[in-house]
Amino acid sequence: MNWDDLRYFLAVCRTGTIRAAAQELGVNHATVSRRINSFEESLDERLFERSASGYECTAIGSEVYDEASHLELTLKTVERRIAGKDTSMLGDIRVTLPDMLGAHLLMPFFAEFCALYPDIELEIIDSHKALNLTKRDADVAFRLCDTPPEYLIGRKIGCVHRAVYTSKKNQSLLQDSAWLAQQSWLGWSDKLRRPIGRLAKEHPNLGSKHKIMNALLQLEACKEGLGICILPCFCADTDPDLVRVPPYTSVPRIDFWILSHPDMRQNTKIQTFVRFMIKKLDSKRSLIEGEDYQRS
Repeated sequence: MNWDDLRYFLAVCRTGTIRAAAQELGVNHATVSRRINSFEESLDERLFERSASGYECTAIGSEVYDEASHLELTLKTVERRIAGKDTSMLGDIRVTLPDMLGAHLLMPFFAEFCALYPDIELEIIDSHKALNLTKRDADVAFRLCDTPPEYLIGRKIGCVHRAVYTSKKNQSLLQDSAWLAQQSWLGWSDKLRRPIGRLAKEHPNLGSKHKIMNALLQLEACKEGLGICILPCFCADTDPDLVRVPPYTSVPRIDFWILSHPDMRQNTKIQTFVRFMIKKLDSKRSLIEGEDYQRS
């Protein structure tokens, strides 16, 4: 049995569609469809029920999925342990992170690292999902969470603080309580129109206007004056087009970790990268924790 057939099969099982599986595997969707059809023909079994909504495993397909998942885990373990012995300073490092961390905090450090080590290439995966480091979906994770998985090793960088911001255009109006009372929160969705927590309680009478589900777009909307917004201090305090709203409070929201798999302890390039990033991020701890804001 060809392991590549199982790889395509597993991708379709997990994503539910040929197109999504193709995107995950980085191939054309016609290739995935052809490989699945060929795999079924080789087994003389129908592994999926096709419908307009996607692909669903048949009974025999579910059995194959269970066994193939065990095989995949075994192969990934072998691959990871071999990679863990790599002492070279060349090749790829797969890094996963939320897009806002990448855009407003980490990217300059990535560029500096790559200038120091030109034979290393970074694969940067922007995702809020907790990618599986055991399966080597990524080598290093920058993760916002209070408690990371016990099977990973890493370092807590600090606690991300947030504050309330508005456009710099409104700075001269911030001491006008009547003006502030007329402002609106930028909403996320119908269910999350208004923020909750300590920062929201400082402005209990504000309504909500507009709905923006993406944090980076909320930041841009806030800069343009579409509303006031709760944002991480590491991105908003350094933005010249944003100012904090009185009483200028920042509050802790979630811990910030850099994580890797224990099998990568002896991988030279990954450990070099992790140590480099810890040093750089330690220098930004006061920004991450909301202590750098200066009222003008």
